[in-house]
Amino acid sequence: MLRFADSHAHLNFPDFRDDLPEVLHRARGAGVAWINAIATRLSEVGPILELIGDDPDLYTSVGIHPHHVAEVPESSVEAILAHCHHPKVVAIGETGFDLHYEFSPRAQQEMVFRNHIRAAREMGLPLVIHTREAEEETRRVMEEESAATCGGVIHCFTGSAQMARWALDQGFHLSFSGILTFKAARALQEVARTLPLERLLIETDAPYLAPIPHRGKRNEPAYVVRVAEFLAQLLDRPLEEVARVTTENYLRLFRIPREEPRAPGADEKLTYVIGNGLYINLTKACTLHCQFCPKWEGQTVVKGHDLTLRRQPDAQRVIAAMGDVSGYQEVVFCGFGEPTLRLETLLEVAAEIKRRGPMRIRINTDGLANRVFGTDVTPRFAGLIDALSVSLNAQDEATYARICRPALGQSYESVKGFIRAARAHVPEITATAIQGVEGVDVAACRRIAEEELGVRFRVRYLDALG
Repeated sequence: MLRFADSHAHLNFPDFRDDLPEVLHRARGAGVAWINAIATRLSEVGPILELIGDDPDLYTSVGIHPHHVAEVPESSVEAILAHCHHPKVVAIGETGFDLHYEFSPRAQQEMVFRNHIRAAREMGLPLVIHTREAEEETRRVMEEESAATCGGVIHCFTGSAQMARWALDQGFHLSFSGILTFKAARALQEVARTLPLERLLIETDAPYLAPIPHRGKRNEPAYVVRVAEFLAQLLDRPLEEVARVTTENYLRLFRIPREEPRAPGADEKLTYVIGNGLYINLTKACTLHCQFCPKWEGQTVVKGHDLTLRRQPDAQRVIAAMGDVSGYQEVVFCGFGEPTLRLETLLEVAAEIKRRGPMRIRINTDGLANRVFGTDVTPRFAGLIDALSVSLNAQDEATYARICRPALGQSYESVKGFIRAARAHVPEITATAIQGVEGVDVAACRRIAEEELGVRFRVRYLDALG
């Protein structure tokens, strides 16, 4: 039987109050194996979690729909983060702009949208973005807030070809709803024909937007199959392929386990030992998509340690996992993600380590923290961080862009600027590059590090990455 994933539905809405068990039964009978029950207010998160219980096929998000931002009393980053630590929460949103109805002032929509992106970066969770008649505004805020570092999906996509290409370039997925099947959606259908299946999702947005032939009726997750069938016709692909690929996209984007979910933190390596160092695994999120990094091939084992994270750990969980650090030569913030994306947690843990006594602390980083946060963060390292290992990776912008594939443009100069800024606050800085990557001139990287930037240089090797 084919399996489908409804990436966006509102199971907690009153439309399903009387027959949700039957709705879910029909969905499973149609082959819908997974459903994201999306929140539109923070106050909905608790009731949704209670509604879906421990059902292994149902997940949720944390967000404030742009329609509701004016009525929500607390929409700060901290308020959003407070709801994000349950293992069933797989995304931040839906959030964004709706300038069609503009039920909330657009300035307030923008502020709350920015807070959602910042929360998603902190948690390393993907974003679920709503945008209606607001393509320019959406792109501007997403670029300014570095939304590409956490990725996500533009849900219920109805935008232009230009918006679709921009979203794909930013690393986002696009999700199609029943609107795709409407006779009046010819322009949207033409856009869909041009898109790579490997970046598409399907959804119902139930109880709204029922596809043909159910248009005008209450929508429900079982009808996502109609969207898949229509998409298969548009792309001239077998339904089996559309079902398989969109489902794989869903599982990968939202990091849905193929088995029953584990308890938060169970069997997760928050700390691991290499040589005489204790390494801290803070995040799965990343600013780069380096062509040589094994994690993009599904490899998450380093020196025998599986660094898979289902959830971003908070500072207290990390501190508990560290135990006594006095027997190590150094503590290193590393893992298979970019640790500075968890800057506040990193600094809190580092401060606790220093409070316990003298201990060398190092960060392995891509050097893009200042670019991500829009300010110089390096003064905050003073007195806490003893060493930085910064991935310079290339001798020029073009090579860096080709091999590192950054989410943010013109990142190479940002890395060099970070190194220069950090010299005033961190005693030891080492720039690195990897031997054996096509096009990388390691000797030139060494000259840039030592002569231009005034820091140490170290060569890394491909066979040591995994």
